[in-house]
Amino acid sequence: MVETLSAIGTASLAIVLEAGMWIIVSLFVAGLIHEFLDTSWVRDTLNRSGKSSVSGALVLGALLPICSCGVIPLTVSFYLSGVRLAAVMTFTSATPIINPAAVVLSYALLGPELTLAYVVFGLVAPVAVGYATERWGGHRLTPVATRLQSCCSETSSCSAAGAETPRAESAPLSRRLRNAMRWAFGEFGPTLGLYIGIGALLAGAVVTLVPTDWITGYLGGSATFIPLLFVALFSASIYVCAVAHIPVVAAFLAAGAGPGFAIVFLVTGAATNLPEFFALQRTLGTRIVVIYVIGLIGLSLLAGWGVNLWLAPTFIPVMDPVRSLQWSDFSSKLSLVPPDVVTIVSSTVVLILIIWGTVRWATEKLHAIRQI
Repeated sequence: MVETLSAIGTASLAIVLEAGMWIIVSLFVAGLIHEFLDTSWVRDTLNRSGKSSVSGALVLGALLPICSCGVIPLTVSFYLSGVRLAAVMTFTSATPIINPAAVVLSYALLGPELTLAYVVFGLVAPVAVGYATERWGGHRLTPVATRLQSCCSETSSCSAAGAETPRAESAPLSRRLRNAMRWAFGEFGPTLGLYIGIGALLAGAVVTLVPTDWITGYLGGSATFIPLLFVALFSASIYVCAVAHIPVVAAFLAAGAGPGFAIVFLVTGAATNLPEFFALQRTLGTRIVVIYVIGLIGLSLLAGWGVNLWLAPTFIPVMDPVRSLQWSDFSSKLSLVPPDVVTIVSSTVVLILIIWGTVRWATEKLHAIRQI
């Protein structure tokens, strides 16, 4: 038992070691986007009519580093303020699936081919889901949405720009950069760290406990729709951000999973989860949520099957959690080779964020229990 736990810990540490620098880079990019994205542009873009509103929602969703549960308040706000449903659901789908931070990490740990497939899916699927929900979802407000809309009209608290306070555009650049890094590493980082820690432990357990021939046989490049559907349903029920998903996907690939598995697990895990389903159902209605979920899962299965046909015969994983502990082999794993000191420092920062996020989560839970 002790040896097994030690092996899981070693494999998990190896994953953090290899992904650490790229997670730091991703957080840096996320902080800049959070601070410098023009909120007036957000409001004007989503209030446009026709196809331009859907295109703007796609671009906006692809830029914002927000997870699937975090996007819900913005989705409800846009919906109640009168933004067309296709744009609302395009934004809701695109935001958790893809963002620059996730693309950076994906390129480093999954390779250019899978990243290309990931980006193409992240740009095409949200638009398809958006138009499908508008075409077949209906436009009747639920009782909860009606009540919220009434409250917002009385207090003027709902706006198309979302519940976000406008930034001080005239502030000095140095101050805005500090604000960006404070948000990235003081707010977003610990929250993400909790899920990175969970993901690293899960990936370490997979590498250690699951036989390689089982992964290769059931989730490899020749996997049928049934195993991929099981993966989609499982990952759709859990809550992990796209950035936190990527090291887990990389570990599965190193253990023998096919590239199609990576697309299915990454997309459905990032874009869908049970808390999100319930919240959206209460405000947008059951039919819209059903179309949204079936659309994303169905498109991810098609994408996974297509990626297996395209890449599986010659696919070689970029990341190897076990060999990455050997410093002499580290240079062969990433296209950009960081010095050893950078790897150690960045991995240490990620471990601090994991501990910080875990302690913060535990503290919040204890506080909630004491309030009962």
